[in-house]
Amino acid sequence: MSKLPASKIPKDGPGPRGLPDCYYTSRVLNSTFRYVKFVKRLRAEEEEQRRGAETRLKELTDKQNSDFFIRCDRRSLINNVARRVDLCMASYQEDLQKKRQRSKCVHVLPCIYKLRAKEAEEIQLYQIKEKEARKMAEKEFDKMWHEVTMKKSEALAARMEQDAIERLRRDLECKQYSDQQLEQRRIQREKEREMLKEESKRFKAIWDEDIRKEQEAEHQRAEKRKETARERLEMILERQETVRKQQAEAKLIADTWDSLTGQGIADEKAAIELRRRKERELNECNKKMIEMKKELEKLERASDGDFQLEAARRQELVDKKRCEYLTWSQRTNREVRQAMIDQIKERESARNVLKEKLAEQDEYYRQLFSQLEGLAAHKEKTDAEARRHHQRDLLDQIKYNQMLKERARQAELDEIKKCQIAKEEYEREISKMLCRPHFSDEVHPFMKQMVKGLKMSEKCPCSKPDYCS
Repeated sequence: MSKLPASKIPKDGPGPRGLPDCYYTSRVLNSTFRYVKFVKRLRAEEEEQRRGAETRLKELTDKQNSDFFIRCDRRSLINNVARRVDLCMASYQEDLQKKRQRSKCVHVLPCIYKLRAKEAEEIQLYQIKEKEARKMAEKEFDKMWHEVTMKKSEALAARMEQDAIERLRRDLECKQYSDQQLEQRRIQREKEREMLKEESKRFKAIWDEDIRKEQEAEHQRAEKRKETARERLEMILERQETVRKQQAEAKLIADTWDSLTGQGIADEKAAIELRRRKERELNECNKKMIEMKKELEKLERASDGDFQLEAARRQELVDKKRCEYLTWSQRTNREVRQAMIDQIKERESARNVLKEKLAEQDEYYRQLFSQLEGLAAHKEKTDAEARRHHQRDLLDQIKYNQMLKERARQAELDEIKKCQIAKEEYEREISKMLCRPHFSDEVHPFMKQMVKGLKMSEKCPCSKPDYCS
């Protein structure tokens, strides 16, 4: 049985976004460190891009405001005109103080009208350019904010897509790891089942072999007993045959004696002679028979003793072998049974240990799956909260942008009002200048003719070069 690799229980900790976000360090989330590094680098790049965008936006806003106010600084133009008018009045007052006669300086009024027409034309051109610049600035501002919003939305979509891809990758890794663990457990159970089958087959073969050997030994012992019984039966039959032969010979001798006694007297001599001869022969035969009987009895006694001794010896050897075999077979059976019992106990203990390990592993995976489900739910919750925060930030940013646009529009309106007020002040100053006695309708007709369109061929030698442009 292959030992499964030891796994640590996953620990919780602060996640890549900080509290309350958290993640778990485990074999399933073995890419958390790389994910944290990637998220930190992504957050740093986003922070740098955001700061750079804010800095560029601030610089662009400052530059636009500066250009706008520089372009819209009408007071400088008005002050320049007023300064020129003041210089003209100062020179006029100086001339009055010096009591110069102004009849020779008939070019002042046409010069003033020329300057006023030129300044009015410049003001109109400036107003037209200002309106166009304001429209272009507003268009550029709207375009810029549209691009910024689109970039933010694209960044948010990319980030959400990256989070979805990362979540899907983690889910796939988790599923693959779970399938792999289930497949490994199935293969391990198959292997253990095959091992149990092989062990049972092996023990069954050993048991059958022992039974076969015991049966063969019993058969051999039975054959030996049969052989011994057959030998004893042959010896008994041989002895019975010997006794039967002896009885037949004795009967033959008795019959011979009966036949001899039954012959006639005529043959008495011959019979006596024959009887004598027969007696001699019989005596010799009897002697021989007695000797043979004695020898046979001796042989029988000797053979019976040797047979008994040999039989006892063989029986003792057989009994000894039988006892030894029984002792060996009983000892072997006890050892085999004890080994089988020990092995069954070991297998049972191993099976119990395996069951405990499988139960612990199931409990671990159950806890791990519950933690992963909690992590996924927490991740979805934090992602939803982050999306809501981001959408709220986008709405706040849009409101802030609208407020900035409203503020810029209000500043523009204030500037227009200021320009209108400056224009009105300028017109009042011009009207005041035109309402003076020497600029009224009671002037000489020659002066009116000059106001209508007097063209001077050359400069007046009595005037200053600054005011004769």
